[in-house]
Amino acid sequence: MKLLKGNYIKKITKTFICSFIIFFTLQQSFASETLKIGTMDLPPYGWQNKEGKNQGIIYELNEEIGIRSGMKYTNTILPFNRMLKMLKNGKIDLISSQAHSASLTAGDKLSIQFLINVIAGTKKDSNIQTIQDFKNSRLIYHRSASYSQLKGLPSTIERVNDYKQIVKIIYSRKGIDGGIFSEPAYYFWMKNLGLSPKDFGNVIMIEKSKQQWILVRKNMPKQLREKLKTIVNEIYNEKMYEKLLIKYGKN
Repeated sequence: MKLLKGNYIKKITKTFICSFIIFFTLQQSFASETLKIGTMDLPPYGWQNKEGKNQGIIYELNEEIGIRSGMKYTNTILPFNRMLKMLKNGKIDLISSQAHSASLTAGDKLSIQFLINVIAGTKKDSNIQTIQDFKNSRLIYHRSASYSQLKGLPSTIERVNDYKQIVKIIYSRKGIDGGIFSEPAYYFWMKNLGLSPKDFGNVIMIEKSKQQWILVRKNMPKQLREKLKTIVNEIYNEKMYEKLLIKYGKN
């Protein structure tokens, strides 16, 4: 009986030691690698200011992933299409993106980074109060954006290259009824241009709590995926995104 008990203890001890060695080896392996992060070049999510400093809501969230990983890391601000191409080719390890077809072709969904609202900013005194009030309206969209909730309503859709242009056009051009934004961009550029909500009409919710994902390269090892997923979930639960919204312009 004592012999069996002794063998059992030896077996448990051996298993524990092996598990510790595997864990330690993985940690050392991660520490020796460089985690390559891509952040899209689009204020207020990621950009380089006049002093050459990188900043932005997603840039800061991605920095936190790099810091908490305990690995050497880079966090590079890139044009969105190039960022997707680099993820697909394995030249970067992770990005932040909505889960549309282009991003899902480039990488695998890991975990939700934050939830973002899609809104419409409207012309002052336009009296637009609901989505249906955009029937026969003239709206400004960002590049190739599309919104199923507005399908068939606007009579004219004009597309521009950045959210700053949309704010300026709504404020200054006659005949425009509103523009569609991801919520942080509306308040960021309003503040940046020295404007306030008093200079515009109602804010209309187009889509609430749209998922923004962390996507990783398709050949990323399972152990690293699990490690990064835990980190992303921690940051999400700490509501870091909501705190950064206030920092970058939303009162």
